[in-house]
Amino acid sequence: MKPTSYLFPIRALAFGALLFATSQCSVSEQVKESPSSKKSNISNEAKEDLAYDQMQFRLNFMDEAKLGGQDILFVRQASDFTPAQQAKLQTAQQANNLPLRLRMRVYARNSSQENIQLKQLDYQVLLDGKELTKGVTGTNTELESSAIVTLPIAIDMNVPKELTASSTPAAFAAGLADFTGSGRRLTMRVRPTYVSASGRVSQPTDFQTIDLVTAKRESGKSARR
Repeated sequence: MKPTSYLFPIRALAFGALLFATSQCSVSEQVKESPSSKKSNISNEAKEDLAYDQMQFRLNFMDEAKLGGQDILFVRQASDFTPAQQAKLQTAQQANNLPLRLRMRVYARNSSQENIQLKQLDYQVLLDGKELTKGVTGTNTELESSAIVTLPIAIDMNVPKELTASSTPAAFAAGLADFTGSGRRLTMRVRPTYVSASGRVSQPTDFQTIDLVTAKRESGKSARR
């Protein structure tokens, strides 16, 4: 009987060790297979989307504006051109050679606590509510937390005859570069595309109209739609 009594604790310890090893294996498998293991990825995506929602885009004042090689930055009415200048513009219009050159900037501000990678910023330039041209800027731009980055907008195009057919080139140019007046003719819509460190691409469905840098920010306004 005595040998049996000595063996009992040994067997109990061995059985306990086996149970412990089995339970450890089971817990390990549960961790691997549990949906909570993916929680961190979901959390990261939510954090990224929140950061994208806090992005702000604003349109800066016009830096340069020329029509047919003539400066129109401060042209507010057709009579601001001399008769000789108007005649030159009309000659260019008739020859279908009326180049328009505009230089602007978009301010992109990252108001979040996360670094953001802007893959590109698609933009539409509207004149009197109709699309004048479109393009892309800000390709592969990194915006650190609380940083402001200036994205250039360069427009070089030939003005189609239909845009000046019902008036004159001088009238077309009047107020085109005026961002300060109440009847601002030129506006811009943008749609950003972001890419995360994991390669996830995020883009709003629609373009959004952006305000000037001087406009007051509306509370609760989101950059993502």
